[in-house]
Amino acid sequence: MPEERGNQGRWKRKEKGRAVCCGFLALMAMAMMFLIIFGLLVGGMGGVPPTPAADVYLGVSRGAGQKIHMVVAGFSTPVSGEDGKSLNLLAERTLRADMDFSGVVSVADPDSLPFDPKAVKPGGEAQFLAKLSSLSIQVMLAADLNRIGNKVFLDAKLFDVATQQPIFHNRYAASPKDISAAVHRLADDIVHYLTGEHGIARTKLAFVSNRSGAKEIFVMDLDGDRVVQMTRNNSLNLTPRWSPDGRFLAYVSYRDGNPDLFLLDVTCGRRTKLSSLPGLNISPAWSPDGKWIALALSKDGYTNLYLIRPDGGGLRPITNGKAIFVSPTWSPNGRQIAFVSDQGGAPQIYVMDAEGTNMRRLTFKGNYNTSPAWSPKGDKIAFVSNLSRNLDIFVMNADGSGLRNLTRGAGDNESPSWSPDGRYIVFSSTRHGRSGIYLMREDGSGQRRLTPDDADYYTPDWSRR
Repeated sequence: MPEERGNQGRWKRKEKGRAVCCGFLALMAMAMMFLIIFGLLVGGMGGVPPTPAADVYLGVSRGAGQKIHMVVAGFSTPVSGEDGKSLNLLAERTLRADMDFSGVVSVADPDSLPFDPKAVKPGGEAQFLAKLSSLSIQVMLAADLNRIGNKVFLDAKLFDVATQQPIFHNRYAASPKDISAAVHRLADDIVHYLTGEHGIARTKLAFVSNRSGAKEIFVMDLDGDRVVQMTRNNSLNLTPRWSPDGRFLAYVSYRDGNPDLFLLDVTCGRRTKLSSLPGLNISPAWSPDGKWIALALSKDGYTNLYLIRPDGGGLRPITNGKAIFVSPTWSPNGRQIAFVSDQGGAPQIYVMDAEGTNMRRLTFKGNYNTSPAWSPKGDKIAFVSNLSRNLDIFVMNADGSGLRNLTRGAGDNESPSWSPDGRYIVFSSTRHGRSGIYLMREDGSGQRRLTPDDADYYTPDWSRR
């Protein structure tokens, strides 16, 4: 992998996905404009909730840390995709995975129920709800698919088992190939209605991969489905970063021979060169309100941090020194920025006010601490360190205390990025040889691979919505 360094070449970084080559690639960009379609999903309310004015149903209670127990029923009408495979099986499997991933809902094993869940038909839910009243089941989802032409409709009713009343009745539409998108929306609606929190099933991961040859930027669903290639310039593209509204990706590209900063509008495929000053234009980080992008520039001979508006205006420095300043990450309230600097002799993590004042150091252990990522709740910062035998993902409190290693084991673990709800961290790892994208809970448990072993995958970034 290429290395990222200051203009003096004093600091060579091992960080795989964030790294930037010092040698310029003289490849001309292929001017490809294409429409990026995240799905043909259209859907809406197909029924009337018990309380029409309410967006959230909080009649189901749970204790702190306890999950809501749910039965998934229906999915019995045979519907097939263009390849002849069952969309029912795909939809049910996707929903169960989304619910498990939510961290707040637990889906009952069908074999533990007093009836066959597939026997539940639209309009006949009452008799089955009565059979659940003696169990520790709080809600039942009755869902079914129906295909009309080139559209598949997902009809879903969520019931409160205690009252046997519907919590919501929604209908979602999608093309057969995008049925998982409809299911993700249903999953997020379930979480929202039951907890008042926003679900994360529809959020996406942006990442870099060489699966098409060059290192290009891709986007995929959390379950690895619907992978879309976002750049096709046959060059080196790095560090994709989602805007808070999920509409734009900021990324670094050597498309024109220099490490320049680009913006890609994922709704239409339009890309804009945001910063192409001499030297490095790297390490983009969006402010929480989307009004500013922090980045590192070396236009004046030293690598410092700057702020720039998404339209390219308002450029101003927030550090001004002869050391290296890179890898900014904003606090959720937008008041502070954590970053990496070698001003103390080795790359360490610092924090300052967003205006560039009140700078202070957070890490003191180890001689290589980098890639800070501020948690959505604002209380934690994940980062990469060589404190152990390899590069590992650590987490600390926002004031630098409470250091914990989350990824002890083989390989290098880098590029942490938080889920919008702060329950998970996605990262890249070489623990099985090639670099892949992995997921873990915020405490380091439940680590699993999200990408196949067909190529290298680097620097994941989790969308906010």
